[in-house]
Amino acid sequence: MASFNILGTSHILFTLTCIFVIIFLPRFFINKSDFSKNILFVFISLLMLVNHGMDFFREGYGLNNWRLGLPLHLCDFSSAAVILYFITRRRELFLFAFFAGISGAGMAILTPDVPYAFPNIDYVRHMIGHSMILLGVTYAMIVDNQRPFLKDVHRVLIFLSILLLFMYPINLLIGTPANYWYVLEKPPGLNVTQFMREAPFHMIDIYILAVIVCYSIYLPYFINDKYLKNS
Repeated sequence: MASFNILGTSHILFTLTCIFVIIFLPRFFINKSDFSKNILFVFISLLMLVNHGMDFFREGYGLNNWRLGLPLHLCDFSSAAVILYFITRRRELFLFAFFAGISGAGMAILTPDVPYAFPNIDYVRHMIGHSMILLGVTYAMIVDNQRPFLKDVHRVLIFLSILLLFMYPINLLIGTPANYWYVLEKPPGLNVTQFMREAPFHMIDIYILAVIVCYSIYLPYFINDKYLKNS
């Protein structure tokens, strides 16, 4: 089995395929029946749950340490927000999935923390599971016409900051080698944190980057709103 290479052809093609599905699949469900939409909801939810289940099995059983496989990463929270949004249609859940999902799952797709490349099952489930988070977000945007506003960026960042503070005692309570939200150590593999300071100062850099990313995600809406207002 080939080792994972972030610039490998298989990863680039798989990533582009995921992005294509994330952007274009929801468009087929515009004006479709509720039954068809519900099928998609169940499909997305099941794939996310399978990903989390396999992740727990790999970490908790394969590595023989249950502390590593608990559903406490940011992408786990984003998956829960997507599933609960499908059930309740609460806008707050969409907003959380929008900002946390695009930033977290987007990074996970571009720089997956896996040892082997396609067609390794761990690689495939990682890519599909995180893609489903983004697919849930784009569905809400395209079919349900959901969107964020500037005040929502502030609100979500405040909420994420509160959750971040709780993650420190949660990791300490679970014990070594728990490192949820990567607050204690940098995430492994080739990713943007390799250019940041060493722990614990890496979290300052990650937090600053997260703020920049969240406002950058909103920027197209900001520009479009200004254009429509002045046109």
